[in-house]
Amino acid sequence: MRKYPAVMAAVLATTPIIAVAAQPAEAAQPAAAKTWSSLMWKALSPMDEVVRLRAALPSLRQTATVRKVAVQQTTAAQSKALAGLTAATATNVKAKKAYATAVAIRKKAKTKAERRRLNATVVQRRTQLGKSVVTLRTAETGLRNATVKLVAANDAWQAAAAAVRNAELKTATDGYNARPAGQAAELAAQVVTDTRAAFKTTDTTQVHGITVNRTVAYAFKHMIDDAAKDGVALSGGGFRTRDQQIKLRVTNGCPDIWTAPASSCKVPTAIPGRSLHEIGLAVDMTYGGKTIPNHASPGYKWLAAHAARYGYQNLPSEPWHWSITGG
Repeated sequence: MRKYPAVMAAVLATTPIIAVAAQPAEAAQPAAAKTWSSLMWKALSPMDEVVRLRAALPSLRQTATVRKVAVQQTTAAQSKALAGLTAATATNVKAKKAYATAVAIRKKAKTKAERRRLNATVVQRRTQLGKSVVTLRTAETGLRNATVKLVAANDAWQAAAAAVRNAELKTATDGYNARPAGQAAELAAQVVTDTRAAFKTTDTTQVHGITVNRTVAYAFKHMIDDAAKDGVALSGGGFRTRDQQIKLRVTNGCPDIWTAPASSCKVPTAIPGRSLHEIGLAVDMTYGGKTIPNHASPGYKWLAAHAARYGYQNLPSEPWHWSITGG
């Protein structure tokens, strides 16, 4: 437990607290519990992004394809505009030469009649030159516009392609971050101690019909949801009051309610005041609507393989009992 203060302080300084449900003011979490929740949020929240990105990938790829086609189209349009400018430039050069030649010939005319006749040609060449200038300016504007559209289309395609690459990179794994989950595991015993000292029933909330401590609600919901995605139907019984724990000790035939060890009962049952169920940090898990009976159960096998990533550990003597400390 010597690691706890440093780990908790570092995480509290940098990590937001994410809750499944609004927490009433009178049910303030102990600092260790807040830190545990924050660490598990950091461990599991990337998985939410992976799910979102996997769902978005087809649309992202389609967008990239559309953007690439737009680049091809605007490239063709720019090539056409460039060809038009080239032709317009050649026509303008030819018109300039024709006009200059007509003016030069007129200057050489020796009679007024000949100059009048040649003047008509000069006017015609000037008109043709003026038209070629208009066509050239139009072609220049067309090329500029086509180039602007090509740049925009290429930028859009690059952005769409980058979005696809980013999504593919992030979805290459499940997004789980093991490091903060490991830090949370180091805090689990402190969370239990602090929670037990200040617990109120208002510290609990419902997750898929199971009452659990708000501290674990986000991680627990992830666990149940992810098991369902794998075809494993998990549920269970979470929080129970001190009175319910006492009645359970009686029902399970414990030799003495307050002193007999849990193992002395027909079904192992913790002494009232010691059960993590009483603070919402333990769940007796069910698979397919029935209590997990042994280590061969598909429900147990899934939990044994995956529960640690959600902050849960098993009490080895009870295949159905899972909590943040395994106690």
